Amino acid sequence: MRTRTALAGAAAAALLTGVTIGAAVATPSSTGDLRPTSGTQYSGVLEGSTTGPTKAKQDGVELKTQARPTTVTTFDLTYPAGSWSGWHAHPGIVVVVVKSGTVVRETPCESETFTAGDAFTEVGPHNVTNPGTEPAVLAITRIYPTDRTAEPRIDLPEPECR
Repeated sequence: MRTRTALAGAAAAALLTGVTIGAAVATPSSTGDLRPTSGTQYSGVLEGSTTGPTKAKQDGVELKTQARPTTVTTFDLTYPAGSWSGWHAHPGIVVVVVKSGTVVRETPCESETFTAGDAFTEVGPHNVTNPGTEPAVLAITRIYPTDRTAEPRIDLPEPECR
């Protein structure tokens, strides 16, 4: 299991900073479409927004937002066995906890495997794969500028490692 303390500190220090990412070209997922592999299921969607800046600091964890409103969305995402997301990014920051199964998160220059109980963040280009024979269930928390709610996912070409 990955160290949750290190992740929490790193994730919280960066959360809600209003990062925005743009792209013009899409990369198909494993089924050839532009969204997660067919069969990927979203459930338990819950959303709320702040009205302005947020600042909280405790026990070495810090959470800050810019002055504009920020939206927080949580949901479960199930990747069927053998599926992948295709290269993509999200506005803001995504925090993921693996509830069951195994996923591999690729970034342009590295790949990490996560199993039940592990957590990771998604910023910038990435691809998520379920290499297992069972579904992988992820608990997702997306934190992003409220004005970017229309584009929760930005499809990208496969990036080069620099």
